[in-house]
Amino acid sequence: MKTKILLPVLLIGFSSSAFAAKSIPSPDTLSSAMEVLNLPGENRRMAIDGNPKFYDSFISLAFNDKQPMSVRWRALMGAAEAKRLEATADLLKAGSHDTWYMRNAALVALAEVNPTQADKLAQKLVKDKALVVRSAAVEILGKNMSDETRDLLWTELNKDYNFKNKQSLWIRHQIVEQLAKKPMDSEIKTFAGLLTDADARVQLPAVRGLQKLTGVKLGETKLKQSELVSLWKDYVKKEKL
Repeated sequence: MKTKILLPVLLIGFSSSAFAAKSIPSPDTLSSAMEVLNLPGENRRMAIDGNPKFYDSFISLAFNDKQPMSVRWRALMGAAEAKRLEATADLLKAGSHDTWYMRNAALVALAEVNPTQADKLAQKLVKDKALVVRSAAVEILGKNMSDETRDLLWTELNKDYNFKNKQSLWIRHQIVEQLAKKPMDSEIKTFAGLLTDADARVQLPAVRGLQKLTGVKLGETKLKQSELVSLWKDYVKKEKL
């Protein structure tokens, strides 16, 4: 139940709302930062975009621990929308906040206004104590895969905190999915080794990585995952990968 609540948070950034009102009020006609934040998503974004009028109020709300998560999240996003690159310092401050959703929000906002700093913060927060924050970091790191980033993600794959009671957490298959998008030739044995991972969710992206590296496609389109993985195990053994 908890995961179902937290996962959508990862994707809440500067997205638009399908239910935005037709009339877009100007920040000059609004009397408070809270009034702006209560606008429908797309209206809020358009009202704030590049206008720093309520920036200080947004930051105050974001760092006010008496406000609920929904307000603090929208306020931090609003601050990023208002000053964009100039909001970097405050967003980095949020990235080291004690509250997990502030760190999460900082990652999402930085990815929009300062991708370089978002990547640097993600390299740190991929080790965060909160699983949902680590997951957000993996998504950001996956957008710009340097050799250093790949090495980092391979290391994180088997960290103790990515298991619970010795059971693999979902972030592990998320990591492999990112690595499998553009696999490196030097990683072929590592992907092959993941075919025997105890977490079946890890095995399928490992297959995709091997398919890209070898140019080989095994089995029929509607083959069950277990059967496809079995075919690849046989192939790896035969080809001595």
